[in-house]
Amino acid sequence: MSADPIAPSGSLSAVREVWAQRSQARTRGDVLYLAYVLALSVLIVGAPALRAAGTALSRPDVVPLLIAAGAPQISTAVTLAGGASLVLLGAVRGPALLSPFFTASLASSAIPRRSVLWRPFLRSLLVTVLGTVIPAVLIAATLVSAGHVELGAAGWFALAAVGAGMMLCAAWFAGQLLGPSGRRLLAAALGLLAIGALMLPAGIGIGGAYPVGGRWPGPSAIASSVVGALAVGAAVLLLGRVRGSVLQEQAARWESATVSATTMDLSGAAGFFRPPPAAGRRLPAIGTGPLAVLYARRDAVAWLRSPERTTVGVIASLLSAAALAGSTVITGPLAWFLLLLGALGLWLASGTFVDGIRHGVHTLGAPQLFGQTAAVQTLLHLSAPMVLLTALGALGGLGAWIVAGSAPGSALPAVLLPAVLAPVLVVGRARDAAKGPMPLSLSTPMPTPQGDISVLPMLLWLSDAILLTLVVGALLLATASSGALWMVVVAMVASALMGLMARVRLRALVS
Repeated sequence: MSADPIAPSGSLSAVREVWAQRSQARTRGDVLYLAYVLALSVLIVGAPALRAAGTALSRPDVVPLLIAAGAPQISTAVTLAGGASLVLLGAVRGPALLSPFFTASLASSAIPRRSVLWRPFLRSLLVTVLGTVIPAVLIAATLVSAGHVELGAAGWFALAAVGAGMMLCAAWFAGQLLGPSGRRLLAAALGLLAIGALMLPAGIGIGGAYPVGGRWPGPSAIASSVVGALAVGAAVLLLGRVRGSVLQEQAARWESATVSATTMDLSGAAGFFRPPPAAGRRLPAIGTGPLAVLYARRDAVAWLRSPERTTVGVIASLLSAAALAGSTVITGPLAWFLLLLGALGLWLASGTFVDGIRHGVHTLGAPQLFGQTAAVQTLLHLSAPMVLLTALGALGGLGAWIVAGSAPGSALPAVLLPAVLAPVLVVGRARDAAKGPMPLSLSTPMPTPQGDISVLPMLLWLSDAILLTLVVGALLLATASSGALWMVVVAMVASALMGLMARVRLRALVS
């Protein structure tokens, strides 16, 4: 791709005119009407819904967590950790991204690349800003309903969240713009800053504007919004510096993943976001020792060869474990929401570490190059991810319990819930890898007075692993009050059932 030469002034307008003449094209009136509907939806539905949610969350078991002494520092740390994750995400899907057709026809033409990429960048900016503003408004609404803060403090916090969202979008773009070394250094720096933010005596940035405990609400909110605006402005100016090869690769990957997702092939869609190993080529994956140690070594070397993907998986595992630990401290509907969020996040994060299990299943019917059958390979590949996820689960749960400052008696359930759920998920990944293709009988039309509901069996078939994860997590949370022994027993039984189902599926694939 060319590198942003000066284009004729009418080039882009001519392209837009041709594009506007296509069938089903949105006119300017359609766009204005869409903006009108969106604004009314926010005012009529969104604002009352957030206010009602804040009133519902102003419970005795929720408010103490929001007014804890370390809440401002946690908000800063979470924002920085999110920035580190978005930097790494920019390597596979950046915010300034077009379809493959427009990438090839516009971004590689004589039209300045900045003139082409600013629209998708602004759409991504809206996503990150909403991702920070909605939780901030929800927290502020809860504290206002509980009578702990005034509307002014809530407004400063919302303004700081807008600035944080803009900075997150700039960090996301930096991950798309930078090369591998610069991207890793920036992500590592943000991760270290997130850890350091927890040790500060007061929150900074969005934490400085936290409604309770924020020492400089006004200046922090204004500073966050100004820095965020400057970061977005710098990103827009640098849109022309994005490499054409990066745009082409990411556009092709995103389109392939979208097509796979719409055809109900979620595993295939996730596979498109697994970048090839780019580091540690000289690390030896084969050595001497017991067979279990050899397979664990192979898995560990595979993780080190994809450091960005592994880092995202580790961060997601720790945050998910923290959410699971929070579900043992809080009661009521919020506890079940945290359980849902944590279990789903830990299931998604576990996919980063189970490529060896997938490889073992995929060797079914192939020559035994390593001297072990597919079932034995799958079994041997369980140990490394099981140990790693269990350790990450315990560490994330312990960190959440320490930061929350909960009672000493709640430490064991907070640490144990994510730690015992992790092995269940790893064995469940083996069961999911041996799933095989979807039976054609599930796609048979099922006419009803309400329409064709054949999509429901397909969705159940696709999401059975996630549903089982949520069921096991709910059982573990329900038995947390009965003692650690019951939690361990439930986890062992669930793991055994998952292993039995994986064995049945492997036999079905062989036959």
